[in-house]
Amino acid sequence: MVYIKSVLILLILAAIKASDHVSHNLYISVYYESRCPDSRHFVLRQLKPAMDLLSSHIMLRLVPFGKSKSMDNGYGGFECQHGPSECLGNMVQSCTLDLMQSRTDIERVNYVACEMKRYAATNGDFSCVEKANVSPSKVNACIASGRGTQLQLDAEFYTKLVHPKFIPTITIDGIFNQKTQDEAQVDLIGTLCAMLKDTTSCAKYYNNMALQYILF
Repeated sequence: MVYIKSVLILLILAAIKASDHVSHNLYISVYYESRCPDSRHFVLRQLKPAMDLLSSHIMLRLVPFGKSKSMDNGYGGFECQHGPSECLGNMVQSCTLDLMQSRTDIERVNYVACEMKRYAATNGDFSCVEKANVSPSKVNACIASGRGTQLQLDAEFYTKLVHPKFIPTITIDGIFNQKTQDEAQVDLIGTLCAMLKDTTSCAKYYNNMALQYILF
């Protein structure tokens, strides 16, 4: 048994040393809603850990809209699956993410994770906006000026292109695949690592899991 463990450890260390960085990035879009329990679970349990591990291999687009719909091309506001508070949350997130365009994907995911954990913006609470070092007054100006409405109309347009049956929905490199969608809901890291086969980050992640299994 000791011999088997020693061999496994040597193989693991060799795999870590042999791994090279992936030669391309994955472009991932996440279509979600600000008050959706499934979106909340996905962002906190799947997306944030995956970005913490693999951000250098991912280009991320966050689309807070889901199964909402515009009324009279936005002039009549929006109707949202989880009520008016979700419409507010979607628009606040759209405005804040727009103001964070020059920031890293990790910063943007951390902001969204804060919103999803607290449902802050859906209650008119800008604490997550402030935590992200974005001016609440600029977010309010975005909403009041109509910029927020346009951002939500843009989100609606891109969401309709995907025709999501379930929220959250993800696409990778602009393509929706049901098998990938299903797997991503329960193991996003594994799903992405299957596509990023030669990344050191993925090798270390799985090798650490294997070491824990062997040692404990």
